[in-house]
Amino acid sequence: MKNSITPIISVCGLIALLTWAGVGVGGDSKGVLDGKDVQSFIEPAVSSVNGKVDAFYGDVNGEDTYGLGAIISLPMGERYGFQFDSLYANAYDNDVYGLGGHFFTRRPDAGLLGLAFSMSESNDYSDGLIGVEGERYFDKVTLGGFVGYNNFDTHIIPVFNPGVANENDYLAARLYAAIYPTDDLMIRLEYQNRFDLNFFIANVEYQTPIRGLSLFADGGLGENGYSHLLGGVRIYFGGDKSLKDKHRKDDPSNILTDFINTGFIGGSNNAGGGGNTNGNNGNNGNIENPLRD
Repeated sequence: MKNSITPIISVCGLIALLTWAGVGVGGDSKGVLDGKDVQSFIEPAVSSVNGKVDAFYGDVNGEDTYGLGAIISLPMGERYGFQFDSLYANAYDNDVYGLGGHFFTRRPDAGLLGLAFSMSESNDYSDGLIGVEGERYFDKVTLGGFVGYNNFDTHIIPVFNPGVANENDYLAARLYAAIYPTDDLMIRLEYQNRFDLNFFIANVEYQTPIRGLSLFADGGLGENGYSHLLGGVRIYFGGDKSLKDKHRKDDPSNILTDFINTGFIGGSNNAGGGGNTNGNNGNNGNIENPLRD
């Protein structure tokens, strides 16, 4: 694997350690403040049962792409939460269905630490992820990351990255900084590493004055000429909060929508902006992989 994965694993580990310290996993967070139990001032990991649905449309490497994502988050006592993720997307004339989840501990005033996993399936590939995620909260900034195992099984030889056809096992990682100029506006700058390739992504989300309704846009560039630009709407359920509080007190981001766009490049035979990288004399890579069933 490329050396570029090493620093992001290190930084994700640092975020996890900082989060671990801030969340106080396994520790005794009780204390006394003005004669009262400090623990009573700590908000729960998930404020209440909540959810969101989003719809997006755009372009991934020159191909029209659209989809729907939905999640539901559940409190599990005061310190823990579970979130169920789902996704439908279409790109490269290929339907993708995905399910995922998160089990986490969180202090909304400090950070989140948990396990996240997902599985996406289409006619051309299956994409499984499992790993550790962490977030550390500051006043106007959230630092976060994910690092884990990625099992990717493609049934074609992808032109964008032909090497994916001969390997199933990868490390997947993302590192991001979410900045809140106001409590209802988030700008997130992100780095991902998948299939030993580097991707750089920017995301903007704005919560409108209409209760529960936000607008978002997501753009990215990467190696081999990769690019995507998507936009959409998101509807939140479960209480009237600022966008920042929704992100920190309700639901972690959907792991399926976090990784779906970079996943497309491992399972498509469209070269997009990257050109015909496997030298198949212009046949656009539409070849069945003899190494796969």
